[in-house]
Amino acid sequence: MGSPNGLWTAVSGGMAQSQNLDIIANNLANTNTAGFKKDSPTFKEFLTAVERPPSPDIDIPRTAFKDSDFYHFDGREHAMVNLDKITTDHTQGSFKNTNAPFDMAIDGAGFFAVQTPNGLMYTRSGDFKVNGEGQLVNQEGYPVLALSGDAAEAASPANQQPPQQPAAPEAARNPASLNPFTAPYPAPDGGKALLKPISLKDAIQTGHKIHVSPEGEIYADDEQIAKLAVAEFADPRLLKKENTTLYSNPDAANVPRIDGGSRVRQGFLEQSNVNPVSELVNLLKANRLFESNMRAIKAYNDMAGKEANEVGKL
Repeated sequence: MGSPNGLWTAVSGGMAQSQNLDIIANNLANTNTAGFKKDSPTFKEFLTAVERPPSPDIDIPRTAFKDSDFYHFDGREHAMVNLDKITTDHTQGSFKNTNAPFDMAIDGAGFFAVQTPNGLMYTRSGDFKVNGEGQLVNQEGYPVLALSGDAAEAASPANQQPPQQPAAPEAARNPASLNPFTAPYPAPDGGKALLKPISLKDAIQTGHKIHVSPEGEIYADDEQIAKLAVAEFADPRLLKKENTTLYSNPDAANVPRIDGGSRVRQGFLEQSNVNPVSELVNLLKANRLFESNMRAIKAYNDMAGKEANEVGKL
């Protein structure tokens, strides 16, 4: 009868490439999504030992194997592959000039802070708009947040101090519990900074021109009315992608800074960092690998059917 070990290998390979195709297709679908960052899969090859349950996973060393390495008298092992993790590439995309007053791009490693029903989140997508209440919101309707009070004053260029490494405040340990006015940002007093939604209602109603400085300060003509909360993380790879452009920060040790070197560019949008040509090449490769695994599965199935027919003739 056809080897069940080889069949399992082909099935796991087909499943892995199916997931790979989904990731590549999502990258291609968001080629024109502002602030989108491409995802890449990492696959893990391993042997699943089934000699005596529970069976731990055994990593395959990068050396040649003998038959005895795969099969044992008291059991068997299946060579297989599995999706280990999905990694987001945070490389900065190119900028597109839109001249729209509420379009903003970040030049640097920072993220805009937004308040969602699930707590504080971060985004690189700056295609903002003003809602019916006069608040600056993203395309999903979530308020874009500004620094409030002393935190905004301390973050202005004239008042910046050498960066300190603060202890993670209590709120950082549970991001979902944050309300619209508190966040795990270092504040001048060592506590957590206050954040607030940005209201442009009065400025718009009175016909003021909205201007955003490179430091993220929002002006109505010559009067500063808010300062964008632009967060920089020591390791953005620790952020969790929640949807196409929103990220949460589940790691309490990955405390954001508000006084980094990122600059805001009003009237620009950051484009996706997806290279459609490279992704199409990856798509073709993944599709070929998927089809190869499907052919292997069919071959094992045909062998099993042929052997069953031969047994029936005895």
